Order: sequence, then C-alpha cells, then structure tokens
Amino acid sequence: MAAPVHNGVVTCEFGVAGRHGPHPGRDYRAAHGTPVRATLAGVVVRVEGDEVVVESNAIWHVYGHLTEFAVRRGDTVETGDRLGLAVGPNLHYEERTNPYRPGDHRSPQFDLHPNARLPS
Repeated sequence: MAAPVHNGVVTCEFGVAGRHGPHPGRDYRAAHGTPVRATLAGVVVRVEGDEVVVESNAIWHVYGHLTEFAVRRGDTVETGDRLGLAVGPNLHYEERTNPYRPGDHRSPQFDLHPNARLPS
C-alpha cells in the first residue's frame, strides 16, 4: 500500500458534505506537476479526461485531476508506479466497488501511508 502522493496532506475527507452531496473520495494537496502513484498493483481499466482508473482485487481506484499520463488502458502497474502528474491544486482519490458506478463508493482504505497527514 502506498499514498498516491508523497507526504500526502488530506484536504477533504470521504463523506464530507458539499454542494454536490457527500464527497465520494479523499482529496490530497498536490501542486501542479506532483507525481501521482498507484496505491496498489493492478490493471489500468480507464484513462480518460483527467482520470486514471486502476482495478485491484475487484476494487476500482480512481485518481482524478491528472495530466501527462504515464499509463495506458491495459497496462499493469505495481504499487508506487507513476500514473501521471497532478493538475493541481489537489488530487482526488476514490475507491468504487462492483458494479463500479458513481455511487458505488466506499471510504478509501488503500491510500493512507503512515506519513499521510489528515485534516485537523
């Protein structure tokens, strides 16, 4: 397991109420150009818009607000492999369970590295 950004600082937690309803993932502070890394090994199932999706053990790991992708659909990635660069000012990370639709979110479990800092 690895954090998606080095020394990640969480800026918005899963489930926090917002103008579009509960937040479906966890946001990390990530300046433009920050490398974004895979939290677990898996297969890239989507690279579209500003998003990369990696499937690991029937869980979709969704990384949002990326640019300059380092992976393509069908690639196999290992924990810590670079997926792309953050657009900034944050990285959105979420986990979805089968059937992987919006709304099939769960509180992220695979992204909190021991050096990650939660909001106080």
